[in-house]
Amino acid sequence: MTTTAPPVELWTRDLGSCLHGTLATALIRDGHDPVTVLGAPWEFRRRPGAWSSEEYFFFAEPDSLAGRLALYHPFESTWHRSDGDGVDDLREALAAGVLPIAAVDNFHLPFRPAFHDVHAAHLLVVYRITETEVYVSDAQPPAFQGAIPLADFLASWGSLNPPDDADVFFSASPSGRRWLRTRMTGPVPEPDRHWVGRVIRENVARYRQEPPADTQTGLPGLRRYLDELCALTPGTNAASEALSELYVISWNIQAQSGLHAEFLRAHSVKWRIPELAEAAAGVDAVAHGWTGVRMTGAHSRVWQRHRPAELRGHATALVRRLEAALDLLELAADAVS
Repeated sequence: MTTTAPPVELWTRDLGSCLHGTLATALIRDGHDPVTVLGAPWEFRRRPGAWSSEEYFFFAEPDSLAGRLALYHPFESTWHRSDGDGVDDLREALAAGVLPIAAVDNFHLPFRPAFHDVHAAHLLVVYRITETEVYVSDAQPPAFQGAIPLADFLASWGSLNPPDDADVFFSASPSGRRWLRTRMTGPVPEPDRHWVGRVIRENVARYRQEPPADTQTGLPGLRRYLDELCALTPGTNAASEALSELYVISWNIQAQSGLHAEFLRAHSVKWRIPELAEAAAGVDAVAHGWTGVRMTGAHSRVWQRHRPAELRGHATALVRRLEAALDLLELAADAVS
C-alpha cells in the first residue's frame, strides 16, 4: 500500500531549527505564510527545569506547541505516540490530508551527516509511504527531500537516542515513535495595519511586564536568567546542566527573534514605513545577540572553558539590544496605527 500527500516545500532560515522548518512546511502546504503565522509572536519564556534535550524544544504547555509558536493564529498541534511500528498511523494521517511531523534520531538517517556517527533528536516531515520506503522532507542543511529505506526510518523514529558525548545537547531523548499533527482550527486574521499594530503592542507589553512566580518571562525574566548563568560555579554539575539548558532552549528563542524581524521587515517594505524597518533591524540585532550567549555557553559546557566575564559581556549586550528594540517597536506601533 502506498500513501502520499501533495508536494511539500523545503523551508528554513539561517537561525532556525527543525521546529520552525517542519511547521512552516505544514503551513505552506495548507496555504498559509509561515513568516506571518510564526513570525508575528515574539517573547522570552522559561520555566526552570522544564526543558528536554531536543533540537525542537520550545517551552509550551502540553499539546500547545504550535499554539504558542503561532500565538496570533488558530494553529494547533498534538503529539501522538504510535504503537508497534506505527506506520499505519502515519498512513492514516496522510490519507486524511495531514502531514505528519516525526520525532527522529539523526544517527539512523542516511542523508544526515550524523548517520551512524552521532545521536541527536530531530524533526522531519513525512509525505509519502510505500511498502519499502518512506519519503521525508528535511529542510535543515544539508536539505533533503526524497525516499529513505523504511527500515532506516523506523530505526530513527523508534530510537532510544542514548546519551552521546559527541552531542551532549540533543542526545539522551528517545524518539519513542512520536509524531506531531498540526491544523488550523479557525479563520486566519487579515494582516492589515490594525492587526500588525496590535501584535507589536502586545509583544512589547509581554516583554515589559513582570513574570509570574514560577516562570521567567519578558525582559525582567531574561535579566534574572542571565544573572543566574553568570553566577554559575565553573566545573560543577549544576553549571554543566544549566549550560546545556541554555544552548537547547535559546535556539528556538533565537529563531523566533529572527523570524519576527523578517515579519517586521516584510511589512515595512509593503507599507513603506521606515519605523517598521528600524524596528526590524533592532529585533534582528537581538536575534544575533543570542549567538554570543549561546556559543559561549556551549563552549563552556563542551570544553570546560567557563569564562563568566565573557558570558556577562554577551549577556549585557543582549539585554541592551533588547531594550533598544522594544523602544523601536513602540515607535513602529504608533507609525503603523
